[in-house]
Amino acid sequence: MKWTTANLKHANYTAKHELFVGTHTGSFKHLLPAADQNPHAQSNLSELSALDKESRVTSLAFGNEAQTEILLGRVKNVAELHSLGVGGGVTTRSIAFTGAPIVGLARYNNNLIAGIGDGQIQSMSLAAEEEAEEEPATASVIIKTGDQMDHLRQCPTATNIVATGGKARQNNLKVYDLSADGKQIFNSKNLPNDYLQLEVPVWDSDIGFVDGPNVLATCSRHGYVRLYDTRKQRRPVTHFASEEHGMSFAALVAHDNYIYTGTTMGALKAFDTRRMKTHVHTYKGFTGGISDLHLDETGKYLSSASLDRYVRVHEAESTVLLYQCYVKSKATKVLIRELSEQQQQPRQSSDDEDEVEQDVKSHKSNKNKRQLKATPLDAEYEDMFDQMPTVGDSDEDEAPEKQTSSAAKRKAPRQTLKTKKKKQ
Repeated sequence: MKWTTANLKHANYTAKHELFVGTHTGSFKHLLPAADQNPHAQSNLSELSALDKESRVTSLAFGNEAQTEILLGRVKNVAELHSLGVGGGVTTRSIAFTGAPIVGLARYNNNLIAGIGDGQIQSMSLAAEEEAEEEPATASVIIKTGDQMDHLRQCPTATNIVATGGKARQNNLKVYDLSADGKQIFNSKNLPNDYLQLEVPVWDSDIGFVDGPNVLATCSRHGYVRLYDTRKQRRPVTHFASEEHGMSFAALVAHDNYIYTGTTMGALKAFDTRRMKTHVHTYKGFTGGISDLHLDETGKYLSSASLDRYVRVHEAESTVLLYQCYVKSKATKVLIRELSEQQQQPRQSSDDEDEVEQDVKSHKSNKNKRQLKATPLDAEYEDMFDQMPTVGDSDEDEAPEKQTSSAAKRKAPRQTLKTKKKKQ
């Protein structure tokens, strides 16, 4: 499919998916690509009136294996737990932490685990907060990982394992066991010094679990992708180092033997863990930096959020762009999941930005009329054009007068010159 900036849906995209998108302005949106009437309709799952400058979505993850709970973190110290009902309803619950921003969320044993940007991992008991709603319990600090954290990721197969990563050597990849009171079970080690005996810069911007809790992959803003095996050694077992200038990896997701990475320059690439010397796939269609990636349960469909305000779905193996939707704000986080059979329409909310038209099978003339009626008219804009004089009419009236006067002026001096010659 050719590159385009319009909303599109590939004819071969028949999978029943729904997308959840967090944006830079703080809005939390729901998209339904599987809808037959309007696959690009959007509905807001959060109140737009309550958003401020610190409402930017910085973390988005599923809270359980059934994917019926969504954990949402923001720049401020408030996390949200959204429970998705079977009939399409959404219930929201807010949990306050003592630090900000929230860069990662996880749920373990009825506790909400949050990774804070200053390097702390805090835990909040959801049961204790339900019992004391007037005086919520304070979050307890389990682990102090360092002085900075970029991301916290929970292992999908072993929920008691979490991994953190950040900028600088003291904030490199670390793995913790929540079942053992936050005991550190792995601490990565940097590569040897370069040929100038200088330390290789470290910045683990995102983390992904490849094969259970033992194999992890990290990407860096410094342009490398590394693969770790906690059972073998502390240093990477294999890695990819980009020689291109400006190859800065910002997002990562892994499945089976493949690692998918997105850069700040709008490049989405796939790597094979069996040979990491170069990438094996390149996905096109981006005009802005990629902020987040997420795979469905099968690993066949790759969803991406980009700073060009588009959310896209690619087929992971063939790299074909299947779905693209403009979400009106810079997309920072995205989730994709299989659509249940009972959920066939977008989820209802009080602050919907777009209303889905129900009569789609009408004629083209009716569609054009609805589009004209839907577009609002600006009264000041119309009055300004009504008060403007018509340029064409004024030119036609004034044109002959200007020609006659100019012709008379040109002829007058010629006649005077001729009379002067005769007199001489």
